Amino acid sequence: MTNSNPNTPVVKAAHPELYADHTYHMNRAKSYTYNYCVIDEVIVELWNEMTIAQIAEAMNELPNRIVYRIQVLKTLGLIKGKHTGKTKLLKQERELRVQLRKVQSQLEQLAS
Repeated sequence: MTNSNPNTPVVKAAHPELYADHTYHMNRAKSYTYNYCVIDEVIVELWNEMTIAQIAEAMNELPNRIVYRIQVLKTLGLIKGKHTGKTKLLKQERELRVQLRKVQSQLEQLAS
């Protein structure tokens, strides 16, 4: 009989080596004291609908802990970044506006 439970951990099944030893990233935590399986499952499931702060609040976890696990899951390719180039385009737009202001000021100086 196969396991048809919809609550089966997806990340844990795909990457069991992540949970062979409980990892930690907090300076004062004892080694091997924290299991990230539950956090990883929630992040994978809700990554596109919730922000980091919302996930941290819903799980009653520290935001830094959520950020750490997001980095791990991105490295494994289980989740993708939310920015699809919009940030780069906005930066380029700001730079072009600055250049435009410089050109307009030069034109004004030539006109006077």
